[in-house]
Amino acid sequence: LFYSTVSFTQSAESVLKSLQNKFDSITDLSADVTQKSNGKSSLSGKLFFKKENNLRLELGNQTIIADGTTSWNYNKKDKKVIISNYDENGAGLLSINYLVYDYPKDCDLSLSSEGSKTVLILKPKSKKNSLGEVKLVISKDNLIEKTFITNQSAGTMEVNFSNYKLNQNLSDSKFTFTAPEGTTVVDIR
Repeated sequence: LFYSTVSFTQSAESVLKSLQNKFDSITDLSADVTQKSNGKSSLSGKLFFKKENNLRLELGNQTIIADGTTSWNYNKKDKKVIISNYDENGAGLLSINYLVYDYPKDCDLSLSSEGSKTVLILKPKSKKNSLGEVKLVISKDNLIEKTFITNQSAGTMEVNFSNYKLNQNLSDSKFTFTAPEGTTVVDIR
């Protein structure tokens, strides 16, 4: 029993290391994204990421942009943008660096499977962690295909990633935001 537990832990750690090695080799990426909360209200859109912590997520009327220093949360329908300081730890799911490199340090790691896919389970060691339990469904190419985040306040959020395009030399301008005319700007920095 002791041997199988140690072996299983090493396997989860090696899966995490393979995932981290893959993201080490990526300078930028784009992917199609779909999001479900508690199995309902599916949103779909596009994710763009560029090292270090440059992010653009377009989901429905919502566009979230971050350049590693500033975050812009723009609602096209309401014509309103909220500008804040970027907080990698607070970004949770939206920060690939946090999800792949930092969050696992605060978690117990284990493995399961979904069909032929490997699922890396990140269970927080402390109940104070607000992100909650994270399950990463990992493809044979060591990319994240699905993420399940479960916590008491929000329930379960599922995010699916597909049609990855890697190392496209994305422009830095993709990760800045200029409010369109007539937009209400709320700056909380």
